[in-house]
Amino acid sequence: MKLKTYIFIGFLGVLTSCEYLQLKNDKVSDEVVASVGKKHLYKRDLLSLYTTDLDRKDSLLITHNFIETWARKQIFLQKSSLNISIEKERILEKMVDEYREYLFINTYKEALVSQNLDTIIRSKTIEDFYIANQNIFRLNEEMIQFKYISFDNKNELDAKSILKLFKADDAVSVEKLLEEELKFSIIQLNDSVWFTYSDFLKEAPIVRAIDKKRVLNNNYFFQSNDGKYTHFVKINTFLKRNEIAPLEYVKPVIKQMIIHQKKLKYIKDLEDQLIDEAIQNETYKTK
Repeated sequence: MKLKTYIFIGFLGVLTSCEYLQLKNDKVSDEVVASVGKKHLYKRDLLSLYTTDLDRKDSLLITHNFIETWARKQIFLQKSSLNISIEKERILEKMVDEYREYLFINTYKEALVSQNLDTIIRSKTIEDFYIANQNIFRLNEEMIQFKYISFDNKNELDAKSILKLFKADDAVSVEKLLEEELKFSIIQLNDSVWFTYSDFLKEAPIVRAIDKKRVLNNNYFFQSNDGKYTHFVKINTFLKRNEIAPLEYVKPVIKQMIIHQKKLKYIKDLEDQLIDEAIQNETYKTK
């Protein structure tokens, strides 16, 4: 309770010394806002909290929450340092040192990778990787290519003409349908794109009521009219579970895998190079 009272007094000090808590307009100082033991929170630590659109009430709330969060953290930190054994403290300090080293090393490596690694992957490289590693691209869900059109029956569209164009597999028919694109509620005519079956159901929820075995057939066609909307769905082709995923679908994944391999090799070569340099200039010696 004493700590909370002390913190609040410091908080009031900020209120009385700053008009509407607009600390960002004050000269940065070493004025103490709150303390926990020998640890202090200064006015300058609060400057980044405020924006020009904050009113006094919001500034008050933000300041109070920040100070209390800071105080709770310091209390636990100081309490923990008093109740942890010397051995555990040494272990924690070692972990902190190791993590600090990791951050420095990893930041340096990432900077070098970003500057020097070639991330342009040729199509031939992706294709070769795909052929050599097909088993890792086996499907755990069916995939499907389809076309789908839906339109409001109130629209001035000839359903029979639309159906004829929809079933046709030529560029002219597709172009004619696209000319009426704004009249369709849904239009998906690129049946060369692969979808997982679950994504297909999201795109064409009208098919949810149909048994999957019926849907998963090449050139399957489904037509529905619920009184308000007319729906046409046509399956181009599909792949079953455990079949190899199509190259076009996994290309982005393959590219990232190849880049990751190149990154690991670059870092390994860099480490070897730095060790060789250290040996040659005698900064690295073994007994």
